[in-house]
Amino acid sequence: MKKIPYGISNYKKIIEEDYLYVDKTMYLEKLENISNTLVYLRPGRFGKSLFTSMMYYYYDINSKKLFDRLFKGTYVGKNYTKNKNNYYILKLDFSGITTAKKDSQELEQSFVIKLKAGIKEFASYYGYNFTENINYLGADQILISFINWFQSLKLENKLYIIIDEYDNFTNAILSGDGKRFLDVVGNEGFLKSFYAIIKEYLGLGVIDRFFATGICPITLDAMTTGFNISTDISNHPEFNSMIGFSHEEVYGLIDEFEESLREEIYNVMYYNYDGYTFNKQNDEKVFNATLVMYYLKSFEFSYFPPEELMDKNIIANYSKIERLLRLQNNLYFEEILNDILTFSEIKGSLTTSFNLEKDFKKNDIISLLYYFGYLTIKKSTSTGIIYRIPNEVMKKVYTEFFLNLLEEIEIKVTEDTDEFVSEILEDGSPYKLTNYIEIILKELNNRLFLNFNEKNVQLLYYAILLNNKDILVILENETKGRFSDIILTSSNYQKRLEKYSVMIKLKYIKEKNYSHKHFLEKKEEGIKELKSYKYLECDETRIRKYLIIFVGKKAKLIEKIES
Repeated sequence: MKKIPYGISNYKKIIEEDYLYVDKTMYLEKLENISNTLVYLRPGRFGKSLFTSMMYYYYDINSKKLFDRLFKGTYVGKNYTKNKNNYYILKLDFSGITTAKKDSQELEQSFVIKLKAGIKEFASYYGYNFTENINYLGADQILISFINWFQSLKLENKLYIIIDEYDNFTNAILSGDGKRFLDVVGNEGFLKSFYAIIKEYLGLGVIDRFFATGICPITLDAMTTGFNISTDISNHPEFNSMIGFSHEEVYGLIDEFEESLREEIYNVMYYNYDGYTFNKQNDEKVFNATLVMYYLKSFEFSYFPPEELMDKNIIANYSKIERLLRLQNNLYFEEILNDILTFSEIKGSLTTSFNLEKDFKKNDIISLLYYFGYLTIKKSTSTGIIYRIPNEVMKKVYTEFFLNLLEEIEIKVTEDTDEFVSEILEDGSPYKLTNYIEIILKELNNRLFLNFNEKNVQLLYYAILLNNKDILVILENETKGRFSDIILTSSNYQKRLEKYSVMIKLKYIKEKNYSHKHFLEKKEEGIKELKSYKYLECDETRIRKYLIIFVGKKAKLIEKIES
C-alpha cells in the first residue's frame, strides 16, 4: 500500500516518494479555457495548497525535464495543454501570517516579509541575481520593483503568479475585528494597492496568468476597484470537487486497503467527513480531503482507525464560530445560533458581495459560516437556500461551542459519562442518561433557546456523550423515509454486534399545552413510529427501543417498546 500524504502539500514530494495521490490534473485544461485570472474559494484545510503545488510543477519552465516523472499516469500526462512548462512562476503563500494584536502597519510588515521571501526564492530558483533595493519599500512598490526587474531580463516566457490563501490573514482579522480589516484592504490599505499593481501588469501583458486560492470573497470585494478583473469559479458546477474528494475518488483511495475493511472505512469517513456542496445547481457532495487523509494515515502502520475521528486542529476552531456569529456586533447572533443548534440547518441566501462599511445582515453572517465550512448547501428553493451542518465533525464543532456557552451561563456538563454509557451498552437502557438530562434542563431554564422543543432535548443527549470514545450518537437516522431521533450504539463496529444499541423516539410537550389526552396521542404516535424503525448496522436482537416523552423539563415517560 502506498504511503498516506497527511499534512504534505508538496506535489513533487508526494510523487517522487510514492505517496497516494488523487489525480486532479484534469482541471488544468478547464482552468485555462475559462480565464487567465482566476480565484477559487474553499474552506481551510481542504487541499488547496497541494493543488497550487501541482500547478506550480506543471507550469514551471524549470520543471520541463521532470514532466514525465512527475505527471506519469495522470490525466494531464497524456492530455497536456499548450501552456505546459511555459512560465516563470512567482508563487506566494500567505497562510502563515499571524494577526493577533497587530495593527495595520505590523500586518503590512508581515505581508512584506512573505512577499520578499517569495521574490528571493524566485530569483534563486531561476538563477538570476535580484539586486533591487527593496528594504524600505511598501508591498506595492516591492512588487513594482520585482516586475520591472523581471521585464529587464527580456525573457521569452512570461510570468504566472500563483497565490495560496490570498486572504488568510485578512480573514483572521475579519473573524475578530472588522475595523482592522478595513485598515488593511480599504481605499488606503496596502492590500488594495498591491493587487492593483497585479491588475495593471496583467493588462500590460507582463503577467500572463494569475491564480489565487482563498476562503472568503470579502477580501476580494473590499479591493474590487483595485482588482476587478478576476473570475471567481468557486460556485461553478464544473469545479465543485476540484479541491476535496468526490465519492468516486474516496472509493479509489480505499481500494488500497484489504477488502474486509473497505466498507467500514468508507462508512466512517462518509458520516464524519463528507457532505459539502458548493453549488446551488449541483448536489454532488465532497469529502474534506485533509480529514480523509488524517483518518487513512492511522492505517499506515496498523489496521486501526485513529482514536479521535476529529483532527484536533479542526475541533479547536469552535471559537471561530462565535467570532463570525458576533461579527460587526450584528443583531442576529441568537437567532442564527438558535436555528443551527435546534435544527442543524438554516434558511438564507448566498452573499457574494460584502460591504464592511455597513451593518451586516442575517444573510451575510450565514454566508460567512458557509464560506468557512461551518455550513454547506442542502438545497436551493424558489425563496432561497437551505444550509445545513455538513457532517458529524462539524456537528461536533458546534456542540463544543454549545457546551462552552453552557459554561458561560454556569451550567457545567459532566465529563464523567462512563456510567451512562455502561448502562446503555451493557443493559440497553437510557434511564440514567435521561434522568441527568432532566437535571440539566432545570438549570438551563430556556436561557439559550428562543423556542424550546424536542430538538433541543435531542441536542443535550448528543452533547453529554460527545467526548465519550466508547459510544456513537446518531441523530436523525433515516429508516424507510422516517427518522429515528437518536441511536446510541458502540463506536466500535465489531462491538456493535456484541453490545446493546438503544433507539430513542423523543416527544416533547410544553407544560402549558399539556393534557392527558394530548399525552396519550403523543404516546400512541411515538409507539407506532418506533415500531417501524430499523437500524441495520447491528444485531437486531440487541436493539432496545425507547419512547421518551418530556413535558416541560420532566421526562414523564421512559418506556421500552417491543417491536
